[in-house]
Amino acid sequence: MMPWRDYADLPVIDPGLAVGERRSAGRARRDEIGFLSAFESALAAMGAAPGGGDQTGGGDQTTGIVVSLLGEAASAADAFWPVACGGSAVFDVRDVDDALPGPWEWDLVRVAVSIAQSGGGRGSLRALADGYQAAVGAIADQPLHAARDVAITLGRRGARGRRGASVERADERLVGGGREPRLRVDRVAARWKSDAVPALGDVDRELAQFRETLSDGVTALLSHYRLADGLASGDGRVMMLLARGPASQRDVVLLEGTPAEASTLEPMAGAWRDGSDVQRVLLARETVPLVPASMLGWSTSPDGAIGRVWERPRAAAKERGQGRGRSEAQVIGTTLGLVHACSGDASFLAGYVGRSDRLGRSLSQAVLPRGD
Repeated sequence: MMPWRDYADLPVIDPGLAVGERRSAGRARRDEIGFLSAFESALAAMGAAPGGGDQTGGGDQTTGIVVSLLGEAASAADAFWPVACGGSAVFDVRDVDDALPGPWEWDLVRVAVSIAQSGGGRGSLRALADGYQAAVGAIADQPLHAARDVAITLGRRGARGRRGASVERADERLVGGGREPRLRVDRVAARWKSDAVPALGDVDRELAQFRETLSDGVTALLSHYRLADGLASGDGRVMMLLARGPASQRDVVLLEGTPAEASTLEPMAGAWRDGSDVQRVLLARETVPLVPASMLGWSTSPDGAIGRVWERPRAAAKERGQGRGRSEAQVIGTTLGLVHACSGDASFLAGYVGRSDRLGRSLSQAVLPRGD
């Protein structure tokens, strides 16, 4: 299958256009390729993924408005989660390891299908679209340097009253006490759904390489910690425990390295061509406008065979329910819109999606069976 960007009729936008002119260009694109055509083409493209059907349908009606797609999850809506940030919770994207550039409508349709499959009806899908439109419009009206502050404000509003995942909870759950802090092998294995064995090889050397990819301030901070324990899995994941001072002080930092592999979206969107998959994952995580990735860096395995992306792991304080009501759908739509607007042309996208309820009605028409 040819990647969509090789044959899509991409809009050509003059980078010197003002915000209002970019919005007008987005509306013109919508007149050319309407909501329903774009969503039905996105559904056809989703059928091209492994296990799907036709591998040729849908590409000719792609809007071509490129954003960072969030990647494949068991349930696309489960990619969103409240995360502890600055003393409160922010509704954030849980995992972007599969992220890949592609048309914004592919992500919106995938999430809509996920919500519909978990029992959400037309009201939930319209709420999803409403949240998406509001977030894209909010970012489009701001200078780029102010967009992050707007995103965090909206993310905190969406997470109000929710307990977020946190690095402190991960330290609590995965680290045992005693004379010297140690990783809980059984809990790390349960987290990975895999084996967890002592990390072998030149662990200190890889940790030093990871530190070299961090800012000077973070590197100086980590220099006060020693390597206390490490675990690895057969699929290349590594967990390292750093400690400082006596065991009774319990001053620890937990770091998790995950192999950067090809995105599962490649059958839909084509192969990533702009560097290694480590660079792709780092770029995607830095693009997400909400909770900053703490101690985000990279390394390669001692033999050079595996490229890993490192950060502090988070653990949920309390599992969320599986409900997909209108409120939940609207918060998910808002978060998705924030990520898309900050990773693409926000003004052009805002002009396309507009403010009317046509977006939600068309999304429901495309995703839900007739008469549902």
